Amino acid sequence: METPPKIGSHYYSEKWMKTDHEGGGLNQKREQDLYLDCVTKKQLIMISTAVGLVFLIIIIVPAVILTRPAPVPPFSTGGDMLDFLVQSGEISEHDGLLATWFHRANSKEEMNKALASDVMILEADVTLEGYGTPDQKPVPIMAHPPDVYSDNNLNQWLDAVLNTRKGIKLDFKSLESVGFSLDLLKQKNSRRGINRPVWLNADILRGPNVPSFVHPVNATRFLQLIKETFPDVTLSPGWMVLYVPPIFIGTYSRDMVEDMYDLIKDVPQKVTFPVHALLVRSGWQHISWLLNQSPRFSLTLWQGSDHPNISDLLFVRDNTQPAQVYYDIYEPTLSEFKEAARNHSGVRRFYPGGNLMDFLHLAHNSNSNFLTDVTQHRSLGVRWFPVTNEASLLAWLSDEDGGMLVLHVVSNRNQPGVPVLGDSGTSSEPFTLQHVLELLGQRSNAPWGVYLQIHDHQLLEASLKLLRAAYSAEELYRPIWISMESSQSSNNTNNFLSTVEELFPYITVVLAEQNWRPLIPAALTGLSQRLAVRLTSASL
Repeated sequence: METPPKIGSHYYSEKWMKTDHEGGGLNQKREQDLYLDCVTKKQLIMISTAVGLVFLIIIIVPAVILTRPAPVPPFSTGGDMLDFLVQSGEISEHDGLLATWFHRANSKEEMNKALASDVMILEADVTLEGYGTPDQKPVPIMAHPPDVYSDNNLNQWLDAVLNTRKGIKLDFKSLESVGFSLDLLKQKNSRRGINRPVWLNADILRGPNVPSFVHPVNATRFLQLIKETFPDVTLSPGWMVLYVPPIFIGTYSRDMVEDMYDLIKDVPQKVTFPVHALLVRSGWQHISWLLNQSPRFSLTLWQGSDHPNISDLLFVRDNTQPAQVYYDIYEPTLSEFKEAARNHSGVRRFYPGGNLMDFLHLAHNSNSNFLTDVTQHRSLGVRWFPVTNEASLLAWLSDEDGGMLVLHVVSNRNQPGVPVLGDSGTSSEPFTLQHVLELLGQRSNAPWGVYLQIHDHQLLEASLKLLRAAYSAEELYRPIWISMESSQSSNNTNNFLSTVEELFPYITVVLAEQNWRPLIPAALTGLSQRLAVRLTSASL
């Protein structure tokens, strides 16, 4: 070791002391720069940064994945609207009453209002820009007549709606706009996928109260364009309707619904028929026939400025399956109707001309003791019991298993032409048909239909008038079957059917075996009622 220099009696050691001090400081610094005896501060910072980044990735990536919009599941544009709404989570069951609508979402303001709302289906009107003017252009726009200009065209409308999960219904007000619109739909579907049901509506027939000089959209061409260009849709072919009470209140006729059926019976698509809600009940005899022609058919009830009454809506509800009818009804009627349907525990408003098996099945589907044949729609399980007096009627009405009450209707001896039951016509207190209907009205929940076997034409007219009065008073919501018991020629049978059609057509017509063969096809051509044929066991 080098000896420090000596000055006088002292050694000069400042330099060396400083050097020793510095050396000790370096050693101490080196010890402080090591962490966990193995890494430096710089290395620790790098490791901490890396670990932090890993944690950020672990947290952020799943968050981004969770917040990213889920890919739109594929859905056919011709698919069922209720299937789509259930798949989208909008509704929990296949019930047309649960679907909600926004009307005339045409302008950008109305469209944006609809898109921001919780409605499930947007309905909008399509025509051509400047339609019917010298400035008409081949551009589909969103406007309802008489408007022929708009701040919104179909291309813009589709782009906006396709960014949501709302259903689409397009109402065409002119045939000229159909082809251009279908081309656009086809283009959108191929480029980005529409992935939701598309309904295409046009009024293709004249309907109630519409004069002959008013022309609907050409039906043949409308259907042909869809078939050729964009067939994967739901068709919504309708009738033009003029409803102005109390003058123009006529309803749908048999010819109207048969003409419609002839036009669409062979199309492969689902079909929903738009029907005026204030005319549906009065035309139910024919509308129900059309609805029952195919499981592909449904109804969409719509309204104008006048609101339908809740009773009529419940009538439709009670005579259809939930998935068969959509209710495009305005507030506050819609909410009131939903509340009434939800709490509906009273009388079922059964159509008297409806299917007996539907009546008995729905009346007893929660009754495990009821005959299995009836709950499975087998007619052999139906019970038939004659009624001759008030005691027998009341006894059967108290029987919850139900069936058909058979009433033999004759004339009151003391008051000819007054319908009474069986042998009571000769008694001092005959059991009149009017009293029978009153008792049935008081026990409206009793699951029994009525089969009237009427003796002659005079009694038929009187009986039908009583039935009509009871039905108008909403006291007749059960199946009604009627037959004529007197011997009949084909002419008499025609009179029977025409009288039914005129006075009270909401029944099932029963023809006896002996009258069956001569009636084909003359007397049955044009029959709008359900038909039952009564056969003897020998003929079986």
